[in-house]
Amino acid sequence: MNSTSPTSLADGAARDNWARYLYGKDRGHLEYLPHASRCEDMYLGGGRQWSPTAKAQLALERRPGYEFNQIMPSVNSAIGYQIHNRMDIAFKPRGGDADLFKATILSKVAMQVADLCALHWHETQVFSDGLIQQRGYFDVRMSFDENIKGEIVVGTLDPLDVIPDPDAKSYDPDKWSDVIITRWLTLDEIEQIYGKVARKRAEESNDAGQDFGDLDDEVPRNKFASRDELGYFDACAKKEDGLERYRIIDRQRFVYELTACLVWPGTGDVQVEADLAADSIADALNQGAVRAKRMRKRVKWTVTTFTATLHDTYSPYEHFTVVPYFAYFRRGKTVGMVDNAIGPQEVLNKAVSQTVHIVNSSANSGWAVEEGSITNMSMDELERVGAKTGLVLEYKKGSKPPQKIQPNQVPTGVDRLIDRADKALKDVTVPEAMRGVQGPETSGIAIQAKQFASQQQLSVPLDNLAYTRQLLAKRVLSLIQRYYDTHRIFRITETDPMTGKPKEELLEINKFDPATGGYVNDVTIGTYDVVITEQPMQVTFQNSQFQQALELRKAGVRINDATMVRYSNLSDKQEILASLPSDQPPVDPMVEARVRLLDAQTRKADVQATDVQVKSQYSAIQTAQVIEQTPATAALADGLLKSAGAVDHDKGPIVPQAPAGLPTVDLPHNTDPMNPASPALGASEGIETLAADGLQP
Repeated sequence: MNSTSPTSLADGAARDNWARYLYGKDRGHLEYLPHASRCEDMYLGGGRQWSPTAKAQLALERRPGYEFNQIMPSVNSAIGYQIHNRMDIAFKPRGGDADLFKATILSKVAMQVADLCALHWHETQVFSDGLIQQRGYFDVRMSFDENIKGEIVVGTLDPLDVIPDPDAKSYDPDKWSDVIITRWLTLDEIEQIYGKVARKRAEESNDAGQDFGDLDDEVPRNKFASRDELGYFDACAKKEDGLERYRIIDRQRFVYELTACLVWPGTGDVQVEADLAADSIADALNQGAVRAKRMRKRVKWTVTTFTATLHDTYSPYEHFTVVPYFAYFRRGKTVGMVDNAIGPQEVLNKAVSQTVHIVNSSANSGWAVEEGSITNMSMDELERVGAKTGLVLEYKKGSKPPQKIQPNQVPTGVDRLIDRADKALKDVTVPEAMRGVQGPETSGIAIQAKQFASQQQLSVPLDNLAYTRQLLAKRVLSLIQRYYDTHRIFRITETDPMTGKPKEELLEINKFDPATGGYVNDVTIGTYDVVITEQPMQVTFQNSQFQQALELRKAGVRINDATMVRYSNLSDKQEILASLPSDQPPVDPMVEARVRLLDAQTRKADVQATDVQVKSQYSAIQTAQVIEQTPATAALADGLLKSAGAVDHDKGPIVPQAPAGLPTVDLPHNTDPMNPASPALGASEGIETLAADGLQP
């Protein structure tokens, strides 16, 4: 396949696909490819940071080309944060027949799918692609290889193989017009994916060529081969050995057209009839759905070679299978973490290499010798051994002695240039604190605090990762509700929150109930919102959880032994959990003693408060008796209470005044200075008295 323009031999779909492929390449993909390849070389290092032209020039000048790769540890620190934060997918009901119970069932099914797909490791690959090569891509689709009912599979795509809509400027692929994935497949792979008819069409097209990137205008893709020997390919690229490959243009595009649909009058939900099985359509009609034609946006899926169409029909999915991740995104412009680190890294490499070159040249900077003055060796010998230790030169008497040429000095400020380049690398990637690199005098808590603060520099890439996670979860939800429409059984292993031991649960969905005529745990109905949460898994998080649980246990909170073991970092904690008794172990006696002491102190405070109230009431009764017998003392008592700061909670005066016209009675008073009248004395003596304490009979 030497031509790059569609010919009259190609069918209509193949011509359109190829023209769109060339349009995407010319509108920016060809510019992206070498830059993405350069970014990956800068990340990997190992001699790749110097371009082939620069390395050839250095070799010609016999100068060293050293690499001090500071990009890899910086990017790895950011990737490490993602590795130690796992994604939890959950759903909440939004409309239709959705409810919280079904949302919980859906959440468990989604997490089961994520575990089966090894989603966390795929996410690490996509996140790394975004940081290093600006773009990363998930591929989400159904697979019927292992299960005839179908299983959701999540994979990753090489960013160099994906051409997004060049005219789009949205992060969400639902707002793109199309997306192209280019692959190089053998005939066996074409038959496995698209069937025997597609294999025959590809074979008859004679579109076979070399592995991609070797002959065309693109860059070579990463592979295990360290170099490309085209002569070897020419000799062995035959149909028999399976090396003959065909460039596949896999294009998914949106079309907007009048489509037969099913409409549920109660909820207003609309679903394309062609996407449903015959029994699902019959069930929907029985439940009250009606047929209608509506304008709908659907995905058209076309797969071609250069001249032959292998697949051209409507996609079984509502969305593109491609889910992107962009580390930094500005309306169609993508940037990774490595892009802005290339300049400082090149400055650092050149400055260090130049310094080493000057240091090396000082050992053999050369000699200034008068012609014919050296008697014990020739000039060639002096050139070879002139830098050796213990060199002895014999020169003619009367001639000038040989002079060693002084080497160039290291230019002033080169060390500051190296420091500035090193600092710039950390400024555009991640700070040094995020790597946990501190002196031995720095406490672990201080290092963790600095690491947490330095994560602010990763806010944008992590926020975009959260957006990608939400897009991915929506695609998974859509596939679950559409393809998991038959009776399925999932075996889920969870951790018992009480004992900390694993427990097994059989989860059944879409199980028909003859008694009601409906389905138990029907996950195909209702609409749901996606809730994405992060669960830190790093050692520091586990340590903090264990320390908090330990402090709560010391404070009297009854946290059982199983919970404490589960929060620990013991390597054999599962065996320890299995050996623990199932019932709650006895609590520490000291803890129970402290609890009883607190209870006793509380009861004592209540009794003391009651005692004060009783004494106050008794004093008030005694005062009332005195005022009743001697009304004139009311005004005096009121003044004394106000002077002492008493506050009346009713209308004043504090002490009720005697009504006018009542006669005053002179009663004898106790004038004994050793035994004054006192309410407290009466309270302490008892409450049964024959007369008022303040009066004498």
